[in-house]
Amino acid sequence: MGKVTGGALVAQVLKNDGIEHLFGIVGGHVYPIFEGCAEKGIRVIDVRHEESAAHMAEGWALATGKPGVCIGTAGPGFTNMLTGIANSFLGSTPLLAIGGRASINEFDTGALQDFNQLDIVKPMTKFARTVYETERIPEYVGMALRHATSGRPGPTYIEIPMDRVWDEIDESSAQIPECHRIQARPAGNPEDIERAIELMDNAAKPIVLAGGGVWWSQAHDELKAFVEKTDLPLYTRSAARGSVPDDHPLVMGLGSTFDPSLVAALAESDLLIVLGTRFNFLFDAKHLPASLKLIRVDIEQSALCNGRAPEIGILGDVGVVLGQFTDGIKKNSHKEWIEQLRAGREQLLQLAGTMLASDQVPIHPLRLFGEIAQLVDHDTVVCVDGGDMSVWGSLALPALGPGQFISHASSIFGCLGVGIPYAIAAKLANPDKKVILTTGDGSFGLTMMEYDTALRHNIPFVTVIGNDKCWGMIDRPVKSQRGRSYACQLGHTRYDKIVEAMGGHGEYVEKPDEIGPAIQRALDSGLPACVNVMTDPEIGPALGDFM
Repeated sequence: MGKVTGGALVAQVLKNDGIEHLFGIVGGHVYPIFEGCAEKGIRVIDVRHEESAAHMAEGWALATGKPGVCIGTAGPGFTNMLTGIANSFLGSTPLLAIGGRASINEFDTGALQDFNQLDIVKPMTKFARTVYETERIPEYVGMALRHATSGRPGPTYIEIPMDRVWDEIDESSAQIPECHRIQARPAGNPEDIERAIELMDNAAKPIVLAGGGVWWSQAHDELKAFVEKTDLPLYTRSAARGSVPDDHPLVMGLGSTFDPSLVAALAESDLLIVLGTRFNFLFDAKHLPASLKLIRVDIEQSALCNGRAPEIGILGDVGVVLGQFTDGIKKNSHKEWIEQLRAGREQLLQLAGTMLASDQVPIHPLRLFGEIAQLVDHDTVVCVDGGDMSVWGSLALPALGPGQFISHASSIFGCLGVGIPYAIAAKLANPDKKVILTTGDGSFGLTMMEYDTALRHNIPFVTVIGNDKCWGMIDRPVKSQRGRSYACQLGHTRYDKIVEAMGGHGEYVEKPDEIGPAIQRALDSGLPACVNVMTDPEIGPALGDFM
C-alpha cells in the first residue's frame, strides 16, 4: 500500500457511502479533499458562494432522499455555509458540511482564517467534531454521515486542520470502514398499532396529513398502499409533496393551513392521522377543533406531543408503521366524505378560475402559475422559492412524483435564495426530467450568480421569475397597516439579460398570452434559462395574520 493524503481518506469514505457530488469552493485548507473526490469519481460542483453549496447539498437530499455533502475552506468559507446548515437543521435535511481549519500548531497564533468555528456550528448540527489525527479521518467522516441520516435526519459538521488534510500517511494505518451505518427501521408498538386501527375503523371523516418523515423514510409506496386500502383522503406537505402524486383521486391538496380547503375539511373531520410532520406556522395547531382526535407517528418521541398531544402517539419509522397499519386494517370506503372534500376543492378552483384566466397587465400572479401548471407533467421537477411566489406556487402547482416538488417551505427557517441551488441539484439528480423553478425577483437576486455554475457544468433548468419589483410579502402588508413602506422597492431589472450575458437563455414577458410560449422556448433551449415575467405588485396571497 502507498501513501494517501487526509483529503483522499475523506474522499474514500464518501465514495464508499455512495456520495456522487461534492458542492463547494476550493481553498488551501481543503484542496486535497477536492483532489481526492475528483480522483475517486465524485463529481465536484464548484459554486460561486458557499451558501449555495450548502443549499445544493440540501436540494440533492430533497430530490433523492440521500445525504448531500458541501465543503468550505476555513474562516469565511465556513461562515458562508452557516445559513444553509441552519436551514437544513430546521428542515431536518441530512447534510454533511466539511470545513477547513488552520493547522493545529498554528491555533491561536493569528494564522490565516483561524478562529473557533466549532462552537458556532454546534447548536445547528446533530454532530460536530474537529479531527486531530489523520488516521481517524475515515472514522469521523463515517460518524458524521451516520448521525446525519439516523433518527430525525439533519446536518452534521466535520472540520479537519490544514496540516492533517495535507498530511500523507501509509494507507494501511487508516481503517476505512466498508459499512458505517445500518439501515435499521424501528416498528411501532403493536398495542399502539391496534388502538390506532380501531380509531381509524370507527372514524366517519378521517384525514391523513403526510410530511417530511414519509420522504426520509422513502415510504411513498407504503403511503399509497395505506390510503388506497382505507380510502382515506390525503394532504401532503414539505418533502412529502408528490409522495402520492397530486393527480391521484385520494390526494386533496396541500397540507398547510394556508390552504382554505384543508381548514374547512378540518372543521368537520373527526380524526387526523399525522405522519412524520410537526405543527408550525405552516400548519398551525390552533386550526384544529378541540373535538378532533389525533393519531401521530414520528421517529422522534419528543415530537409526538409537539403543538398538541394525540390520543395515540406511535414512535417508529413512518414506512414501517404504515405497513403495520395496512396489514392490520380492514378495507374501507369513505365515498361520501371523499366526494364532499372534492366538491370543496372544486369550488375553490372555480373561485380562482377568473384569476387563473386573467388578461390583466401587469400580469396577475395566479395567471402566471396557471400557465406554468400546464407545462408540469410526471417528468417535471418543480422547485419553489420566494415569499409570495412560494405561497402561490405551493397552492397552484402540482406535485406529480416523489422528490419532484422541492420547496423553500421544507424548512421553517424561511430562507430565500434557495431556489437556484435547489434547481441545480434537482437537475443533477434527475438528468432526464425537466426542472422548473418559480421564484420572486428578490429571491432570485440572492443566488443568481449560480447561473455561472450551471453553465460551466452544463446543468439546464428554467427559472420563472414573478417580478413585482419589490419585496412583495413585506411591502403590501406594511403599506396596508402603516400607509407606506420603506426599503421594500426593487428596480425594473432585466434578469433575463443578465442570464443571457452569462451565456444562458433569457425571455422577457409583459403580457399573459406570452407566458406559455416563452417558458416552452426556454425549456427547448437546452440551456440554463430565465423567464422574467412582470407581475402586479398590488396582488398577493391572503396570509391572514402572518405579519
